[in-house]
Amino acid sequence: MPILLSKSLPLSLGLLLASIAAVAQSTPVPMPNAVPPSQRIQQRGGAQAPYTYVEKMPIYLKGGKDSLQMFISTHVRGSASGSGAYVTFIIDQTGRVRRPALGPFPAESEAATDSEVASAFRSIGRFRPGYQNGKPVDVQMTMRIVKQLK
Repeated sequence: MPILLSKSLPLSLGLLLASIAAVAQSTPVPMPNAVPPSQRIQQRGGAQAPYTYVEKMPIYLKGGKDSLQMFISTHVRGSASGSGAYVTFIIDQTGRVRRPALGPFPAESEAATDSEVASAFRSIGRFRPGYQNGKPVDVQMTMRIVKQLK
């Protein structure tokens, strides 16, 4: 009998470990920055902070990501076009660009937006808004400013 027990012990131990691994892999992992609106961080004035990543990200209606990159590289100029420069903006629930600013954060408010950056983004056009849990939401986007090679 001891011989039979010693041969079946590794097999049963292996099956136990495999079932534990299968349960661990089936546990859903939440998406970053995707929490129910009731748990979202409130900004000043009661507005909710924009998402940085959602189930359906905003899409630039005039040609997608490549056209958006081309627009930014041709319209945003000056000291912002150096290497490592970024422009950050918010796509609101209606697909309009709000609070564009140079750097990793959007402007604090529409009034605080740099006039040169704001004028560059006036002609950008519309986006299809981002969606989270089936509803349109505000999404913050950051794009690198790439210099055009001539």
